[in-house]
Amino acid sequence: MTIQEFSNTFDTLLNSYSTQSQFGEQASKREIVLDEYEKSLYLTRAQEEIVVNLYNGRNSYGVTFEGTEELRRYLEGLVKTKKYLSEDAIESTGVNENSVFFRLPEDIAFITLEQVIFDDKLLGCYDGSVASVYPITQDEYERVKNNPFRGPTKYKVIRLDPGDNLVELISKYKIGTYLLRYLSRPNPIILEDLPNKLTVNGENTERECELNPILHDTILTRAVQLALQSKGISVDK
Repeated sequence: MTIQEFSNTFDTLLNSYSTQSQFGEQASKREIVLDEYEKSLYLTRAQEEIVVNLYNGRNSYGVTFEGTEELRRYLEGLVKTKKYLSEDAIESTGVNENSVFFRLPEDIAFITLEQVIFDDKLLGCYDGSVASVYPITQDEYERVKNNPFRGPTKYKVIRLDPGDNLVELISKYKIGTYLLRYLSRPNPIILEDLPNKLTVNGENTERECELNPILHDTILTRAVQLALQSKGISVDK
């Protein structure tokens, strides 16, 4: 769906809702008029809500986005991969002397897969092997850090989230490569270049919807619902 189609369909759906008069009085229609900036805000908010619901399973399928082929196709345009090398590590203070820090991409929404490739001669024939990364809380780390089965091993690296858009990897062996696959935040939907320093999610230039076209009608319907609710008009989801 093009930007112009988004805008026109938004208006059509929005004003398909009418305010009915009292019995015996002439029916009237209350026109709701939104400018392109307002419509862009509602479309972007609806898009973000739908992406989160598809990811975490709060949808009609009741499964997360990797649960079915259909859901994977809906969000495939947002899936990105980033590879970090050891020289990309960030200096920071960790909870373990072997902690290694990497800065996450600015557009990250949810991490979907993590792997580490070791670069440590102490591993012998396992040098260069791949280990899975397991996210845990700081409280959990205190319980497992000295456990030879639940702590870091040649098969497993622990990840903590210390904030400031960093990840803290705790490994028993030296990390050569950190591979990160993630779901990125969708760019805002902006129906026209915005005037007067107005922005939507920090952007002010026209942007089309980057999600699968199959989702465009769903985004429009939810955006119109949000607009109506903001005007005090009750609508069913």
